[in-house]
Amino acid sequence: MNKGVLSKIHGFSTWFSNLVYINILWLTFILLGGVFLGFFPATIAMLFIIRKLMVEKDDFSIRKEFISAFKREFRKSNQLFYPFILCGFIIIMDIRFISSLNFMYSHSVVKLFYILVFLLVMIFLYSLVVYINGVVGKREILKKAIHLLINNPMINLYILTGVLLLQFLVVKITGAFFMFSGSLFSWFLLITVSKTTKNSISNIDK
Repeated sequence: MNKGVLSKIHGFSTWFSNLVYINILWLTFILLGGVFLGFFPATIAMLFIIRKLMVEKDDFSIRKEFISAFKREFRKSNQLFYPFILCGFIIIMDIRFISSLNFMYSHSVVKLFYILVFLLVMIFLYSLVVYINGVVGKREILKKAIHLLINNPMINLYILTGVLLLQFLVVKITGAFFMFSGSLFSWFLLITVSKTTKNSISNIDK
């Protein structure tokens, strides 16, 4: 093998091992945070680390940076993103309630609520990306996330495809959940949004 091929193999193995390591850290710190309080800071920390790996060429300690981000974002991330969980819970309860009713347009109403669930998930994902790009304040984060959702329909399709593909991989490949369930999708989310909405986050009118 020539040096070019060996270099590419080494680069891929390093990239893959980093994703696995980040995913293990993500799952570990979700558990350390008691799951409910650990999910958002661990997810934000994971996104920060993956973004840093994508942007910076210098080596850094993934573990130290992850722990630092987790501690820094523990309170703020829970305050910012738990309202999404509350809204999702309310919508799901509405779907269950309406599904139990027997009236002419119940199925149509339920479909509308499922659309709301999809929109809520997309706004949440965009909000994560907006947040790690330095936008502060709930109102600004939500405004920019909705802007991205409305103005980039192809990204929505890409992200939905990524979710379905990841679900397929996790189901079909033993151990996939522990290896890259969060980190692989986070990388896919960041690279998809950054390539198709170049500079759009900073250019949205305040």
